[in-house]
Parts: sequence; structure tokens; C-alpha cells
Amino acid sequence: MSCHDIGRGMNDIVKLVISLYDREQIGKEPAMRIIAACGDAVNWCDGNTSEAWDFVRRCRCGKCLKMIPEGQELFSLWDLPRDFIHEHPRIMEENKLAFDCLCGECFDEVIAGYNDEENIAESLKSGIREDYKGDKDRYQSEGSYPNNNNGCSWPDRPEWYE
Repeated sequence: MSCHDIGRGMNDIVKLVISLYDREQIGKEPAMRIIAACGDAVNWCDGNTSEAWDFVRRCRCGKCLKMIPEGQELFSLWDLPRDFIHEHPRIMEENKLAFDCLCGECFDEVIAGYNDEENIAESLKSGIREDYKGDKDRYQSEGSYPNNNNGCSWPDRPEWYE
């Protein structure tokens, strides 16, 4: 059984980090490192990495940190074929990604670093589209942050905190 509270706790930190990044109070690299560390931190309590990144992973790119407009594609590396993941288990660390979801352009760039076969990135994206053809939300940006923390209400906080 996994601990959802650790994911919610780390997701709360991700929310604060992105708020600071959006206000240009911290830079991109520190923001990305902290967000990545939040994903790693859930492993100390049998948590789910995706819960730690819930605030950003359905609307931002884990490589460029850009907000991706609603309906545009956003691909999770975890949706790649298992053999690709097993062959490249450290793909996120090697590419210094904050989290697993990537815009189309960054996805292409990351995949090109592992395979120079022509059109491989497009082939992998097509496979993800096919796997989730009935659930486009699985690979399309929601375009905005979730209004809850993994199904729980965000705590009330003073304005200075957010």
C-alpha cells in the first residue's frame, strides 16, 4: 500500500516552487531541481512519484517548464514502450528533467538523444496516441493547474506564502 500523504506533501512544495518561478523569484534550474527532488522524496515513504508532481505534470513541460495550452500534446515518458524504459532507466536524470511529461518539441529532442533512427520520436508519439485514443486527456495538456491536491483541498494560507 502506498502513502498518498507524502505525495500530497511534496506536491504542495511543487506548487510553491512553481509559484515562485512564475513570479521570477527563483530561476529555472533551481525550480527544476527542487521539483525533481520532490519526486524522489516520495520514495522515502512508499509514495507515488506522479502524486508529487500532480500540480505541474498535466499542464507544463518537465524540460522547458513552459505552460502548455489546453489540448496541446504533453507526453509522459512513462507511456513509452517498456523495452525503451528498461533500456534507458535513467532517462529523466540524464536529461535533467524536472518531471516526466514533455511537450512535443522537448519529447523529440530527448528521444533523439537515444536513437538517431529517422522519425523515431514521431513513431513513439503515435504509439502513445494509439494506446490512449479513447482518452486524449492522457496525452493532452489540461492547460491549467489542478484546483486540488491529489483530490484534497489545498490548505488555506496567507498571501505571502503563495
